[in-house]
Amino acid sequence: MENRNTQTIHPLIRNLCVAAVLCVGVIFAPPASANITIAEYMTLRAEAKTGNKSADARWRYYIIGLMDGIQAVQAPAASSGVTLHFCMPDTLPVSPKFLDAFIQEAIGRLSAKGILAERISQPMALLVALELKTAFPCPE
Repeated sequence: MENRNTQTIHPLIRNLCVAAVLCVGVIFAPPASANITIAEYMTLRAEAKTGNKSADARWRYYIIGLMDGIQAVQAPAASSGVTLHFCMPDTLPVSPKFLDAFIQEAIGRLSAKGILAERISQPMALLVALELKTAFPCPE
């Protein structure tokens, strides 16, 4: 009888330990943020490129979120005649690959100009918005 109780209790204890670890992970995990800095983005991307699956997933979610944000602003505003800060061609495929290359070029330009260090703590979304405005100006 005692052996049967032991067999039932061990899986129960193991499941409770797993649940406790998950709860601690959720409580102490940093919150997801759309407003990460350029430095945080660069660190996240570097970690993702090393094969860190967690960092890769977070980096991809961030890129997809930026991409979705661009498309969400672009389409309705353009169709309603609202003036945009940037005007991307309809034929340009906004994809994670495009956005990653676009961001890397922007960071490279900041670095080449010697101003990356002073902008490193700015929000990444601000960099993307300003670079989109420069790369794709709207006709006046």
